[in-house]
Amino acid sequence: MVKGMTSIAALWRRFLADRRGISAVEAAIALPVLALALAGTLEFGINIYNRQQLQAAVQAGVQYALYNPTDTAGVRSAIAAALPADVGVAVDTPSYVCECNNGTAVACNPLGTCAAGSPRKIMTMSVTRPPVQLVSYLIGLRPTILRASGAVNVPAS
Repeated sequence: MVKGMTSIAALWRRFLADRRGISAVEAAIALPVLALALAGTLEFGINIYNRQQLQAAVQAGVQYALYNPTDTAGVRSAIAAALPADVGVAVDTPSYVCECNNGTAVACNPLGTCAAGSPRKIMTMSVTRPPVQLVSYLIGLRPTILRASGAVNVPAS
């Protein structure tokens, strides 16, 4: 019986001394971590790119509003036309805010008066879309909605 135990101990020492296949073990440990890091970087980059697309679309809406300050439907159409045909993109209806030069809010319709200077009318617009989730969903993170917004001074009517 002792002889059998010696052969098991010898087999175990031989197993520990054998270096064949160690690269496969190292790869099995390292590759999932590297793949997770790569997917996280890819997710971050895609969401940054999508956010830039949203901001460019809002800029198109701002440019349209400079020439057509009362056409809110046209502003929405200009924003939508500048976006790729993606599902989940929501273009909010542009809204107006009126204020004095010191930041005090005044009524827009009819246009209020300011103690000093004349009131200004500001059109605000925004667009949102859900983020791309590659890794964040797997590790339990819930990323926020991607949002871009813009504002432009329009002539007070």
